[in-house]
Amino acid sequence: MNVALIGSVSSSLACLEALVESGVEVVGVLGVDESRADGISDYRSLRQAARQAGLPFQAFEKVTEPGVATFLGQRPHDLLWVIGLSQMMPAPLVDIARVGGVGFHPTMLPEGRGRAPVAWTILRGARAAASLFFLTDEPDAGDIIAQEEVAVRPDDYSEDLIARTNVTLKSLVRGLAPAIQTGQIPRRPQDHAAATYYEKRTPSDGLIDWSQSTDQVYRLIRAAGRPYPGAFSWLGGDKLTVWRAEPADRDVAGQGDALPGTVLDVVPTRGLLVRTGDGSIWVTEPTIAAESLDVAGVRCGCVLRSCVQEGSKHE
Repeated sequence: MNVALIGSVSSSLACLEALVESGVEVVGVLGVDESRADGISDYRSLRQAARQAGLPFQAFEKVTEPGVATFLGQRPHDLLWVIGLSQMMPAPLVDIARVGGVGFHPTMLPEGRGRAPVAWTILRGARAAASLFFLTDEPDAGDIIAQEEVAVRPDDYSEDLIARTNVTLKSLVRGLAPAIQTGQIPRRPQDHAAATYYEKRTPSDGLIDWSQSTDQVYRLIRAAGRPYPGAFSWLGGDKLTVWRAEPADRDVAGQGDALPGTVLDVVPTRGLLVRTGDGSIWVTEPTIAAESLDVAGVRCGCVLRSCVQEGSKHE
């Protein structure tokens, strides 16, 4: 069997590299154009990898562009691998493939079907996996081709879990290569009765509620972090994005009387110690307007809030 691949993120690139390295015949690669990179979290261009492998490449902005169908139609293929595409893939394009389409999802399907799976995995303490499956009309519901669980560590940020999942994905594809080449691809139906679903997340879902527990705040910061837009709060009139944090391992005098969001301590070499609903957390990598925040300019006792506060920038 031969394959074509279309995608736009790091898992797309990992999958393409594994297919090529394993000797699977790839007849063509399509990738979202670099001009659209800013609108796609974890974006990766597939152009260079395709060219290095000597493969035909087609860039596009919208998958519905006529050039996409033309490119696929001119290159007969058995399987269309739709990996990490940020747009809905029209069924007629998948149907060009003789056997069908293959998708990827980073959960233990049927668990965690749907949107923003990496963020939800960290937020809910759920299981992660590299799952390859046949595409159907229902998202993430097709027969499983191959699946391997990925460890989720207690201090994982989204970028860490994505990187580890991509390593597992490449290993999975390499192991599957002989079956692809012979056309003996395994498949097993999902248990639809056991399916769970994740909802869409937007940048606004990264707003930190400091009245929550330290664990909940820490999970949000890790889940919303790179390559996603980041967890955030407000420092006076400035939006403060929190990229990294550490749960505090000590009590601070008077912290029990402080409101959630209160800055309890400022240590230039470490960051801001902020009161949570049940303790405190170090904000170790804050930025304002994409610039690193000089924490030395923040006063103890000021409060990080869930909305803009009128007045001085740093209270």
